[in-house]
Amino acid sequence: MKNIILASKSPRRIEMLSKYLENIIVFSPDTNERVNDLDLPETTVMKIAFEKAWKASCDFEIKGIIIAADTVVFLHKIMGKPKDYEEAFSMLKSLSGKTHSVYTGICIIDSENGTKVVDYEKTFVEFNHLTDDFIRRYLETGEHLDKAGAYGIQGFGELMVKKIDGCYNNVKGLPLTKLNTILTKHFSLKLL
Repeated sequence: MKNIILASKSPRRIEMLSKYLENIIVFSPDTNERVNDLDLPETTVMKIAFEKAWKASCDFEIKGIIIAADTVVFLHKIMGKPKDYEEAFSMLKSLSGKTHSVYTGICIIDSENGTKVVDYEKTFVEFNHLTDDFIRRYLETGEHLDKAGAYGIQGFGELMVKKIDGCYNNVKGLPLTKLNTILTKHFSLKLL
């Protein structure tokens, strides 16, 4: 069996993929996750996922199937990871009571034979109305750090969510169903 390399340092992605694949190798390439506000969110996440996977295929000495992903929240504009408390507060305030989209781009490269697939998943998430006090209490948990849109649905952030339409795991950062479909179809690898 080929080596499986996860080009990510995200604890959520590592945990999610480790549930299905033993002995994954984690290698986090040094990339610049630049967002061009003129790009569509799906273009942005696929481009960044490709850059991560490509950099890992070039920089990592172990060959195998490289999996990379990137997630953003979209509501009128792309929201990545907040830079600070104020930006996180502003993001959550703008998402309050509205439906936003979560996009995750996936790139898989077989560094042995050069096979490459890039795709994305989109999920709609509707938030409850959030009071300023609730947002402050949520931010005090620190859970917003390193999360697109300043929230984690798998943690305290679930209290903000009124409804979800689409892949739950996509909102966590790795759409496992789509990933399994791509791995099965193009790489002869099944998660189960």
